[in-house]
Amino acid sequence: MKKIITKNRRAAENSIPLRASTGSHCPANGLWRTEDASAEPVFVFEGSIMPAAGGMSAVWYLDGTPGSYSRS
Repeated sequence: MKKIITKNRRAAENSIPLRASTGSHCPANGLWRTEDASAEPVFVFEGSIMPAAGGMSAVWYLDGTPGSYSRS
């Protein structure tokens, strides 16, 4: 398994959002949403494999910090 490295993401949060594709390793812990928001947000741990969305490959974007998502 990939070693988890704690990074300061403040600079990255103010620039281009983190993104990852289905089948790649997750670059950071957090709530991830699909590019077109067609699937429910998913919490993925750093180093885990990014999941598929609806049985298909997807591009995922880091949504924010844990706890920032509230169900309506």
